[in-house]
Amino acid sequence: MVYKTVLVSLNEIDRLTGLIEFSAELAAAYSAHIVGLYVIPGPAVYPAVGPYAVPELIDVFTKYFAEQSKNVRDKFEHVMSQNGLSFEWLEIRATVPEVSRTVSEVGRIADLVIVSEIDRQADIGVEVEFVANVVMDVGRPVFILPRRARNKFKIDQIVCGYNGSKEAARAIHDALPLLKQAADVRLIWVDPSKSYGAAGTLPGTDMAESLARHDVKVTAESMPTTGLDAAEALLTRARDLDAGMVVMGAYGHSRLREYVLGGATRTALSTMSVPLLMSH
Repeated sequence: MVYKTVLVSLNEIDRLTGLIEFSAELAAAYSAHIVGLYVIPGPAVYPAVGPYAVPELIDVFTKYFAEQSKNVRDKFEHVMSQNGLSFEWLEIRATVPEVSRTVSEVGRIADLVIVSEIDRQADIGVEVEFVANVVMDVGRPVFILPRRARNKFKIDQIVCGYNGSKEAARAIHDALPLLKQAADVRLIWVDPSKSYGAAGTLPGTDMAESLARHDVKVTAESMPTTGLDAAEALLTRARDLDAGMVVMGAYGHSRLREYVLGGATRTALSTMSVPLLMSH
């Protein structure tokens, strides 16, 4: 498996430079075609109050993203051309206000989807649960660039969370092209005593052996949480190692069009300080 089509969501306007530069570097590493997706959301419709009132259309976000379109496209195409990449600009005028729905639908053609952590304090932008919605709905690995993270593509050391679950296994498989390039991969099973039943063996050894057959330089570790939840423990370990990224499964389930996230997934998305690759 290699990444040959990379899609980057460009609606996080104030993170644009970092997103574009990071995406270009990652795409160049795999000689991948990169799709710059920009969504102009549809207006939000609010229900009427009273028997004779009409529904209210709010198009502030629609106008904002429409006004930003040319600037975003110019920046994207300039950086991609400078790096000699195969690329395309894809602008979609959506009929719904949630940008994540369009990103998830279009993102299914990609091998990897890149998004930015959003600014939850911003007055205008994508919906608050944008990243979680994409991770849970797109069906592809999602690389999430934190707002506080370095923009450089740095994967010499990678931390992978593994607990034997299908979500964790899926994320590790989806990250394989990145893992094969790393100089050091730590496969970490958090609190194995709570779930691991094979006495006398190091948790995660079987997955580490499987990765080693792909020439991944991997070491299996077990790690107590010491009061932290699993995501906090993994992110702390990643900071201690100065890891370039963390790989972990995303846990949760859908309730109509809303997603109920697992505790570790929500913690990771709200406290991340290094890039995350997540799969569901």
